[in-house]
Amino acid sequence: MTHRSNDERERAIFSASHVLEAIGAELSLIKAQDRLTYGDIAAVLGKSEDQAAKYCAGEAAMDVITFARAKREWNGRFTGALDRLCHDSRPKADADRTRGSKVLKAALALSVALEDDEEITPKEVRANRAAIEDAIEALQGLLGKLVRAA
Repeated sequence: MTHRSNDERERAIFSASHVLEAIGAELSLIKAQDRLTYGDIAAVLGKSEDQAAKYCAGEAAMDVITFARAKREWNGRFTGALDRLCHDSRPKADADRTRGSKVLKAALALSVALEDDEEITPKEVRANRAAIEDAIEALQGLLGKLVRAA
């Protein structure tokens, strides 16, 4: 038998059914709060009333165009639960000691790129993209401490 840490047990599970549930719950709440009909939602989404009802029930996946229409119309009201699911289901963030290493790896890569011509070219950015993105994520994790501390 394997044992899970408390962090693993508390982390939300990201699954297709949970995504549909999150979108459906938010769309149903918007329907109730704004006193909309399935026909009203269908008009915004460019879909049938039956399809709008399936979205509200969490029984159907949306294509990206339909999702974008809903996002444009209702913004965070529509994606709030999904945003939380995406955030809460991510693996535990890096420890501070690894964040510093990621920033230094990106800094070294960029420093090396500057050595030959004192310019960082798009080709060098592409070659070091993973290190740069890791550093950005590490710095965002550190900045996130300010939000949590407030």
